[in-house]
Amino acid sequence: MSKGIFTGEFWYGASMAPYAKSQDWPIADWDNDLANMKKLGFSVARIFVPWDRIERREGELDFSRHDHFVELAAKHGVGVIMNVGGVFDSLQGIYPPQWLVRRHDVTAPCGSNRQADNTGPRVFVCLDDPLYRGKALDFIATVVSRYAQHDAVVGWMSWNEPWLRQCYCRHSVQAFRRWLAERYDNDIARLNDAWGTEFPLSYDDWGEINPPQGAGFREGGLNAWRDWVTFTQYRLSSAMQAVYDCIKQHDPRNLPVTCNICTSHAYGGTLGANVRISDVARSLDITGFSYYTVAHGENMGPFHKALYTDSFRWTSRDPLRRTLVLESEAGPNYFMITPAQRELNNWLAVGHNAKGMVLWNYRSRFSDNQVGNFNLMGWDGSPTARSVLHAELAGQLNRHADLINSSCPAAQAAVLVSEELSVLLQCTYTAGADPSKLWGSVSQSRLGAFKLLWDMNIPFDGVNDVNLDRLSQYRLLLLPMIENMTPAIAAKLRAYVEQGGTVIAECPFAFKDGDNLLHGHAPIFGLDEVFGARTVDREGVETASPIHYADGATAPVQFLWHHFSLTTAKPLATYADGRMAVCANSFGKGRAIMAGTELFRQYFANPQAAATAFLRREVLASGVKANLDMQLDGEPALGSKLEVCRLAGELGELLIILNHNDEEKHFVVKDGAGEGWVDMRNDQPVTLAGRHALPPLGVLPLAKYKK
Repeated sequence: MSKGIFTGEFWYGASMAPYAKSQDWPIADWDNDLANMKKLGFSVARIFVPWDRIERREGELDFSRHDHFVELAAKHGVGVIMNVGGVFDSLQGIYPPQWLVRRHDVTAPCGSNRQADNTGPRVFVCLDDPLYRGKALDFIATVVSRYAQHDAVVGWMSWNEPWLRQCYCRHSVQAFRRWLAERYDNDIARLNDAWGTEFPLSYDDWGEINPPQGAGFREGGLNAWRDWVTFTQYRLSSAMQAVYDCIKQHDPRNLPVTCNICTSHAYGGTLGANVRISDVARSLDITGFSYYTVAHGENMGPFHKALYTDSFRWTSRDPLRRTLVLESEAGPNYFMITPAQRELNNWLAVGHNAKGMVLWNYRSRFSDNQVGNFNLMGWDGSPTARSVLHAELAGQLNRHADLINSSCPAAQAAVLVSEELSVLLQCTYTAGADPSKLWGSVSQSRLGAFKLLWDMNIPFDGVNDVNLDRLSQYRLLLLPMIENMTPAIAAKLRAYVEQGGTVIAECPFAFKDGDNLLHGHAPIFGLDEVFGARTVDREGVETASPIHYADGATAPVQFLWHHFSLTTAKPLATYADGRMAVCANSFGKGRAIMAGTELFRQYFANPQAAATAFLRREVLASGVKANLDMQLDGEPALGSKLEVCRLAGELGELLIILNHNDEEKHFVVKDGAGEGWVDMRNDQPVTLAGRHALPPLGVLPLAKYKK
């Protein structure tokens, strides 16, 4: 039997039948499948518990397939993770029971003020419908009560790949009005002021308010759209909280609750998905995610892959901020992952604090979509070469499970990724004809800040609204694409610098408030005192002159640019005409640097040698250090796509070196980090200091145990 999460084993396994859609493979095969799973060294199986398949007639529940599965799992010592809650945008399973939509007055979601989202045999129900929500939660309570005491069950999934669209049905509109009343403290005059910036508004009653259709010139105003987007995020997170609360109420064993998030979120925005991860994570004991890198055509590059896997750690409520991979491609789809990519992906996930790997899928579906896709085993359940590879990987991870499970990264630097500010910025830049393209360009700033640190192998976190109180643990904080500012966040930044932290901000920086109002200068809310400078204008690249840095190097401006009036700051760089381009200010015990152009965006989109050298110098001047002193051809291995992950805990350390290149890389480790390292793949000793070679997509995963 699985020992449970983080207790002596690394959760390695796969999703199996029963499913939430399509035909399961034959139930007669399940006994042999679970026996083979155990032989592979797998410890967990994930299954769905879909309401529409168990209660096909109202009041008649048939759990026979699930009862059979958990009994077989117990027989073979395989733990079961049960997906008892939502799937995608549905509160329970993918489809509501047919009897519910045919015999009860339930409401379909409306994607606009005019059209209901219901066609053909598939019928949707809005998760704000009180009848649907009540009955769905009753079913979840029944499932949890039935299986909570079963020894084979080791955890719950509250949702599978959550996302949610805006809904204009009567239940969602009523909920929006209640949410607005609470947000504005039942003061409708405050709402009129906030929403009336585009044109005058004079609502007298909350019941008069209808949600907007967008944020453009003809749509109803930016702040109304900001509130509507924020409310939609709240709809999803509150539904997930309701499922979490239901599970906890009916599980006396208090098994961990997780879910696999896969959509874009804080570091890249929430376009279309409405997953506000800092809120969603509150309804999870440990954050999980789906981890697909090639199967659907993602073609995810090394930096994006590393950032993606790391980002779920930032908001995990687990004490060590551990995460779980709850879906990852096992077999072919449109594209197929290679053995070298698979091994690198696994160790990359471990390097970014994942403590479990659940594959999609153990065998193939037998009908509808994905027939013959994603399967780990052959269509008849027989072993494949890829299943043998996963058995080897599972064995390697389980030999060192205690060390892996008890270790975590320790970030020295952070990037501010406030979701409150991101929603405002997104609403601003997604009102045009091609919102994805425009937002993609603007959001390069945030990616550039992270990539700067990743290229230097500086361990980092993303800091959002729920963990701003952790700022003091970082030496360095980067502030990309922060056009808006609130008094609360400004106060946190001020205190951070006063207490000794270093911040680097790019412009345009903090020139609008939380209601998108211009204050006539920037930065606002007292941050001009922190940075010792202010600006009152910006211009485009068309009028820019080059920036001259203190070392004599020059770089062009790529995007927007500002010049500063200095109060207490000192110049670090000037434009060709002598005006201030970059400045630094000593404030309290810390240091605040502000660049008059989008240096992080430039670093990502079109790096310039002089600007890159400046940024790297200032990053190191803050006192942060790379995870490993490593050189290529006698120079620091910066931007080489050689990634180093370092984790530590009470039992020892992990050091995972990954070659993301398509060619062999030779490198020299100058800082040996002591003796006693072993290769986790074969447990052979490794001398770290000295010369090493890694093949294309090669990995060197090392462990060092405390004596």
